[in-house]
Amino acid sequence: MFVLLGRYVKPVDEVEQHLDAHREWVRDNAQAGRIVAAGREVPLQGGILIATGVTRDEVDAMIAADPYITEGVAEYDVREYEMVMAADGAGALLA
Repeated sequence: MFVLLGRYVKPVDEVEQHLDAHREWVRDNAQAGRIVAAGREVPLQGGILIATGVTRDEVDAMIAADPYITEGVAEYDVREYEMVMAADGAGALLA
């Protein structure tokens, strides 16, 4: 499992110009089974994505296609975890 910690490198108003395209990218990856959770940081400075069932190379390729990255408004800190336990209903995290 990968945790992708996104951090905005441009002002929020500039980031939000690409929000619709970024959300479409998130939806497409979720529908493909690569992203199982996504959310915005509070206060808004970035966000988090949880990716499962992918390799590091696939995560890197996925990130490279994110409009936030292609437009230069955010960056990701990618961390890999080997999950050993998940609550009932959260089994996708073990993939």
